[in-house]
Amino acid sequence: MLAVASLQIFILSGNWALAKNINFYNVRPPLDPTPFPNSFKCFTCANAVDNYNCNRWAEDKWCPENTEYCLTVHHFTSHGRSTSVTKKCATRDECRFVGCHPHRETGHTCKLQCGNGYALQLLK
Repeated sequence: MLAVASLQIFILSGNWALAKNINFYNVRPPLDPTPFPNSFKCFTCANAVDNYNCNRWAEDKWCPENTEYCLTVHHFTSHGRSTSVTKKCATRDECRFVGCHPHRETGHTCKLQCGNGYALQLLK
């Protein structure tokens, strides 16, 4: 029994000596593989009732190669109440008409915003 305990202490002390030689500052987790160079992700949701619910359930997806921006489309009533929010990857062409645009037929206002990255999409 004493021999087994001595053997375990010997083995553990050997592992400790090896652990002292590891430089933990050089240990890095593997990078998340990207589908192509300079790829990016956007939060995505379609016709959520408001921005809170869109952000709460939004899935962050890798954008296709032909896109450059994250687009947020937010529809409001004439009284400023949210009716729908859509977030997706967008091309430069889709982002040409950013800003607020009134719709005569519905009386709603549509706010289009484009940008790079998550921070923009969380706040809009």
